Amino acid sequence: MIGVQKVRQYDVTPKDIRRFAQAIGEDHPVHFDEDYAKNTTYGTLIAPPLFCQMFTFEDVPATQLPSDGSPVEIDVPVPAQRTVGGGSAYEIFQRVRTGDTITVKSTLKDVFTKEGRSGRLYFIVVETEFTNQKNELVARETATYIKRL
Repeated sequence: MIGVQKVRQYDVTPKDIRRFAQAIGEDHPVHFDEDYAKNTTYGTLIAPPLFCQMFTFEDVPATQLPSDGSPVEIDVPVPAQRTVGGGSAYEIFQRVRTGDTITVKSTLKDVFTKEGRSGRLYFIVVETEFTNQKNELVARETATYIKRL
């Protein structure tokens, strides 16, 4: 399964940017006030830096999720039933603007095991790239998830 990719797209609206900014407690007017944002170098509302993170996992019905409720992007056939986040590295290359179409490409990069105190642990590494409608890289996340019995 190494190399398997999932690709999807999202159109960014002013409402998306405002709601995300509000959810994380960001109150700068460049995220809320379109008149203010028009007079900045961006010319429109821009999203807070980690905005793309909300697109990391595909929005699917709960019935399509693995039994532990983990995202479908990390549904790898290993003999484990519980998943926890093991950490991630996030790089930001440019800001997301109102009207951008973000393409999300998640790639399974690696699966490996280690012995833990309570048994075998399965590590799943996923790289997710976010590009805009100009095919410019906006952000990249490399995340590790740990599955165990």
